[in-house]
Amino acid sequence: MIFYLKQMFYLLILGGLLSACSPGEQQNNGATMPVKGKAMPIFQMNTLDGKQVRSHDQFAGKVIILNVWATWCPPCRKEMPDLIRLSRLLPSNKFTVIGLAADDNADDVSAFIEKNNIPFPIFWDKAGKQLTGPVLGVFKYPETFIINRRGILVEKVIGGFPWASPNMVSVLNTIYKTGQVPEPAKKGS
Repeated sequence: MIFYLKQMFYLLILGGLLSACSPGEQQNNGATMPVKGKAMPIFQMNTLDGKQVRSHDQFAGKVIILNVWATWCPPCRKEMPDLIRLSRLLPSNKFTVIGLAADDNADDVSAFIEKNNIPFPIFWDKAGKQLTGPVLGVFKYPETFIINRRGILVEKVIGGFPWASPNMVSVLNTIYKTGQVPEPAKKGS
């Protein structure tokens, strides 16, 4: 079963790579990028009303599903209902879904949140220029980081993904318990 889950996870990641949006050419400013298996960099996120929140304050002690997206991105809009379902399926004392919108205009993001009744926190990076590209290294949307309770990046998914599937919920629960993506089962086990 775990072998199947892991294979499905990787196939879905590959499919996501083929269905991502790009805002155009962007450059990394030389900042340390998130690396799978390493601590997620600490950074400041802006609320839609301009307040700054330290990422570590949001991430501490929970598994975080950090989704970087934009309202103009069709795969992002298609994926959002699944993220909404996932945020309602997972216990809030163990998991947090967080959105980081890379739109030009905060009003567009606010209108999208209201229209779609998004229940999880959404932060804003104007045009993806302060955080999304330079700090997170995200140049295609959507892109999602899964961060374990210790603040370690355990997986990065580029493109849309079926987040609320029973198999994905099982994988996320394993990440909560072990801090890692489940290993595939050995053949014959």
